[in-house]
Amino acid sequence: MMNLNSRRSPAVFLIPLIAACMMVTACYYSTSQGSRAGDIRNIVIPLFDNTTVETGIQESLTDEVIERFLTNGEFRIVDLRQADAAIIGVITAVQQESVAFSAGTLAREVRLWIVVDVRFETVDKKEVIWEERQLRTFGDYAVDTGTDSDREPALETAIEKMADEILNQSISGW
Repeated sequence: MMNLNSRRSPAVFLIPLIAACMMVTACYYSTSQGSRAGDIRNIVIPLFDNTTVETGIQESLTDEVIERFLTNGEFRIVDLRQADAAIIGVITAVQQESVAFSAGTLAREVRLWIVVDVRFETVDKKEVIWEERQLRTFGDYAVDTGTDSDREPALETAIEKMADEILNQSISGW
């Protein structure tokens, strides 16, 4: 009489075989950054233009973008004479919209948007590497005191997000 316990299930052999096949044929994935800019290594980031009534935003945004590029290290920040390419930006709008309301029609939470036209171009031939019109980022704030102190953290958040977006556009390989 045949002992059923001594007979092995085909699954015992099949599961490791399928797992091995999947490992061998798996797609290759890399986390290395590929630059859209090819051989460009030295960039200049001049002060962004500001067509809004929001004072001081161009300095804050420009400083934040420079900081992101310095921290990332893929490009060297240099002056115009040494630069291969430039990040050129124009802040075109700072907009607010109410996103939450208290009883009645009083705004309880506001979304602050920054809108920027930005391009990454070579310095010598003015060839556009990438360009984005109406790039938008935001920060939210609660209306607590009704003063600008409520608004400041949202503006900082929107500026940080914009700087991240500009860096990501510049270093992405796709």
